[in-house]
Parts: sequence; structure tokens; C-alpha cells
Amino acid sequence: FAVRPMDITPINDDVNSLVLELAEFMKVEAEQSGVALEVSVDGLVPIIPVDKRYMKQALLNLVKNSLGAMPDGGSLRLATELAGDEVRLSVTDSGTGIAEDKLGKIFEPYFTTKENGTGLGLTLAFKIVKEHGGDITVRSKPGQGSVFTITLPVPQRERRMIASSGADGEYGDATP
Repeated sequence: FAVRPMDITPINDDVNSLVLELAEFMKVEAEQSGVALEVSVDGLVPIIPVDKRYMKQALLNLVKNSLGAMPDGGSLRLATELAGDEVRLSVTDSGTGIAEDKLGKIFEPYFTTKENGTGLGLTLAFKIVKEHGGDITVRSKPGQGSVFTITLPVPQRERRMIASSGADGEYGDATP
């Protein structure tokens, strides 16, 4: 397999700050490509074990692909959200989209639609996410853009903390 084994060391970290840092890092390149960059982070996203360096690389690969799919500009949205017991990171673009017959192949090593592509960017992103116990999916329509979603599990302990901080957590339903 083309991608070297990784030394992924997840530590409890803030994925929202990771996404904000990446957006800041990519802002100028997006502007130069005529792409409006929008960021939306969900304040409910808990601290989860993640190797920031690698996860940033995975997201960067997705963002670079999105920018490449919008040669005439467009919009790019980076978002985080807490959905049940998982954290979702999504990269949504208004680019050229991916043909249905290619969708199943995009995470395979050396598969590329780019002239100078290595075909390893998405393979690497996929491997990084899998090493985090997560998943990566894509929805795309030619001419309408693509949505890449990275889903990462929230560890059991964090889930309990979220559940207990809910509205009825502190007082239960004891009536005065």
C-alpha cells in the first residue's frame, strides 16, 4: 500500500480550533482562487482524542481538492457539528462535482482525475481518518459540488459528560 504506516498519536484536543486554524491558513489561497471561505463551528463539539497534525493534513487534502474543483471560483464551507455520539467535520464546495462512476474509486490509491495528481491525497485522508476510528464519506453531484464528511467517535466518557450537562441533568425531575 502506497501510504506509509503512520505514527498517529491522538490526544484530547479541540477539533473546532483545528478547523479554524486550517481556515486561517487557507484564507489567502481561497481568496486568490476567487473562493468564498465560510467556517461554521458547533460550540457543543467536545474535546476528543485526535492527532491534530494528521487530522489537519486530512482536512487540508480535502480543502485543496475542493479548491481544485472550483477553477472559476465558488464557495467552500468548513463546518463541525456534534451529532449524537460523533463529531462531524465537513468540507462542502460548489465545485465541478464528481461523476457517479468515479465516486466509488476516489479513495483508492493512485486514482486521480487531475493532470498532475498523485492520486494519494484522498487515500491519505481516508487512512488518517480510519486510524482515528472514524469514517469519511462523500456526496457529490456533477455541476453541483461535493460534500466530504469526516465522522469521528466521541469516547464513552465524553458522551456521559455531554448527557449529564443536559437541561434535566442537574435537578432531575424533582418537583419543588
